[in-house]
Amino acid sequence: MSYDSDTLFPPASTADTLRFCWNQIGSEQRPTVLGWLAIIAGSALQSVAGPLIFASLLTKVADLPPHASFAKTFEPLVILYAIVLALTTIIWRVAGWVEWGSSLRAFGNAITNGYNHLVSLSHRWHSDRPAGEVISTLETFSWAFVDLIDTVSWGFLRIGVTVLSAVVVLAVVAWPVSVVMAVLVAVFALVLRSRMAKVVAAAKAFSEAHTKSTGVIADTIGNLTTVRTQSAEPLETAHVRRLVDTTIEADLRARKVFAATRLQMEGSLAGFSWVAVLVGVVLALHHTVAAGAVYLVLYYATALVSNLEESFEHIRSASRGLGRCAKFAGVMATQPEIRDVAAAPELVVRRGAIEFKHVRFAYKGREALFDDLCLAIRPGEHVGLVGPSGSGKTTLTKLMLRFMDVDGGEILVDGQDISRVSQHSLRRHVSFVPQDPQMLHRTVAENICYGIDGLELPDMDLVREVGAAAHVEEFVARLPEGYDTVVGERGLKLSGGQRQRVAIAQAMAKSAPMLILDEATSALDSESEVLVQDALWRLMSGATAVVVAHRLATIARLDRIVVIEQGEIVEEGSHRELLDLGDRGVYGRLWRHQSGGFLAA
Repeated sequence: MSYDSDTLFPPASTADTLRFCWNQIGSEQRPTVLGWLAIIAGSALQSVAGPLIFASLLTKVADLPPHASFAKTFEPLVILYAIVLALTTIIWRVAGWVEWGSSLRAFGNAITNGYNHLVSLSHRWHSDRPAGEVISTLETFSWAFVDLIDTVSWGFLRIGVTVLSAVVVLAVVAWPVSVVMAVLVAVFALVLRSRMAKVVAAAKAFSEAHTKSTGVIADTIGNLTTVRTQSAEPLETAHVRRLVDTTIEADLRARKVFAATRLQMEGSLAGFSWVAVLVGVVLALHHTVAAGAVYLVLYYATALVSNLEESFEHIRSASRGLGRCAKFAGVMATQPEIRDVAAAPELVVRRGAIEFKHVRFAYKGREALFDDLCLAIRPGEHVGLVGPSGSGKTTLTKLMLRFMDVDGGEILVDGQDISRVSQHSLRRHVSFVPQDPQMLHRTVAENICYGIDGLELPDMDLVREVGAAAHVEEFVARLPEGYDTVVGERGLKLSGGQRQRVAIAQAMAKSAPMLILDEATSALDSESEVLVQDALWRLMSGATAVVVAHRLATIARLDRIVVIEQGEIVEEGSHRELLDLGDRGVYGRLWRHQSGGFLAA
């Protein structure tokens, strides 16, 4: 790939990932802990009470006197065992219900928190990263997060209680065996600790390769037209195959590390289990312990080994889950570049005056694009920004929308510094029609009314009104379901000109006091342009408008044209005033190089 994923998506450490996952449980932390307590209680009851009852029964059988009665000898233990079974069943069901509900709600919290954080990250952050991999990272994390909760709840907790019960019970009935068991557990923990870093690192490598491959797949599917028109299907197939092979190789490395760890531990488990049984048998031969105690030794030796072997699968699952969560935990640790100040007030727009005051700005790693740029736009004035590509026209509109922040100076709206008010209130007061409008995968009507405060469903009267004004109605009438037609992902079922008309209708519906048009007519053919010009002027009526355009029909009638070259304002005035400069003016040169209604860039 053409970017360093480790730099763009640095994973969090294991400790930070665990802390992050716990924080994502959020309001479900208390129910989660209650579920864990129920699991601990059920595990303890099952692993302590049951074996002790069986041991007591065996001891009584071994010492059974002649003519012993059931009622006196066995009935209390049999009844107690029935009570234990009933309690265990009830506790397991309660634990399952509480844990399942809390983990599902935690899953919802994690997705919502992840989405909110991704939305809060800057325009620049998203521009630097492939959207497919960002989405894949969130999706992979969300499911790994739930699996991790289940692994902790029904894996580690249950096994931990069983192992602890074995050591404690045997410490009472046969302490030498308990010592052997305790040493076994300690050795298991030490070996696991020494190998766990390699296991988690291998799991992170697998997760990185997996999300990268799924991100590329999402990217190519989303841009399938480009892939096909460039006849690049074989190229992309080979690319995906390489990434999938890398994923498989990463998983095989993880399995190799884990298999080596498991081989070491299984040998240790077998040896210690054999020693524990041997010690128990020796104790029995010397009449140091009763028959019931021998049963407990055999039972717990088998249970301990079985549970520790089972823990390997849970450890593998947890390490993979941590690997998958680590990447998104790293994303969540990224602080938003554009942030509201504490208790940021709402922007209040009474007149719509805009002022760029001594603005300085540079893209990261580049020389300053703007240095002490000043531009004042009067309320209701329509100002065009003209200049060669790369001169800073679109950058000014992004700064005005706070997609990026200035490095120095201020941008004022009615005297209010836009960096000191809430971003939401700023953008609520600006209608924006970009060069390449991207629609949501919803109906035409929903896209037109998108984002209007207080509207959960489209206002069809408003839709028809602005649809007629923006000449959307003319092509909507030919669509199969009219305004209820779904436009497809990014609006690709519509032509470029149709999308721009919908975007203009959307801006009309929003009716904001400030308007930004960034090449808003560039995708229109001549016939469509004639239809939309009238709509644009009606849209600009009463609004302060900033227009980035090359189309002569769009800029010639504006109140003022500002010519920008290499980040500096070199000329400004009306269309006629700038043409009167003749060969001395930049605008005049652009005018002479016009082609097909466009100003040459």
